[in-house]
Amino acid sequence: MRGVRGLAAFAVAALAMGAPAQAQEDRAQLCVNQCLFNHGPATSPAYQTCIEQMCGETPEAGPQRDASAPRWRSESVSGAHAAVIDVGDRSLNYMCQPGGPAVIGISGLGGAADDTRISVDGRTFTQPFVARNGILYTTADAASPLVGALMSGNGVEVASGGSSGTFPLTGSRAAIETAARACGIRP
Repeated sequence: MRGVRGLAAFAVAALAMGAPAQAQEDRAQLCVNQCLFNHGPATSPAYQTCIEQMCGETPEAGPQRDASAPRWRSESVSGAHAAVIDVGDRSLNYMCQPGGPAVIGISGLGGAADDTRISVDGRTFTQPFVARNGILYTTADAASPLVGALMSGNGVEVASGGSSGTFPLTGSRAAIETAARACGIRP
């Protein structure tokens, strides 16, 4: 779990990042650029799919989703990479660093680590959790059934200490793959 401690600072930094209008515009442009780089040219169906799933817009039509709807996004801070979704005051993160382990971090639930349960589309996964600074962490090995479910499911529920949170998984595959690739991981 030493890798979990090393990523704790990244998780706190990623969760503490503000979202002013300029940062949101920069993220949107970064998303479009990532889709173009990974799936271009712009006329490619794969590029169009990436834009719709990851960026929530098509170049011709503009935004397709409610701006307030939670969306998965990719972030990089100080050499660490993450796939993140925020729902209200709760956050679910897939985080990694090149050469290091990947972890899943959940903030906003509280509770004890040994009391935490995670399920995707009603299927419960037995995962050991560690609590650090109010964030719950578990391992996210590339071949784990949990990571596979997070990338292909419809929704995830996390329960801890009598509190629970649900997160949509639309767009999670592309965001997790982007973070994992940046870390040299093949999910």
